[in-house]
Amino acid sequence: QQRFEELCEYKEANGHCRVPKSYEQNKSLGRWVGKMREYHKNNDMKQDPVWKNRFAQLEAVGFEWEGRCAVSEDSSVWQENSWQDRLN
Repeated sequence: QQRFEELCEYKEANGHCRVPKSYEQNKSLGRWVGKMREYHKNNDMKQDPVWKNRFAQLEAVGFEWEGRCAVSEDSSVWQENSWQDRLN
């Protein structure tokens, strides 16, 4: 729950939930976001009620499951390589 709250704070400050894996201000948050994406790819976990709830919470705040993003040097410009971009 602590990381989820940190994610919400990150979103409030940055306008999105795309925390870089190597987020210098909070490395634990960056690692946690990466793990949530990995867990979401696991179909068995998607069936577990506890994980279904966690995934729903993340989706409710705008979490993006395809997190392949690159950050510019000033961390304000994002370039997304998500599956949605590839479909358009």
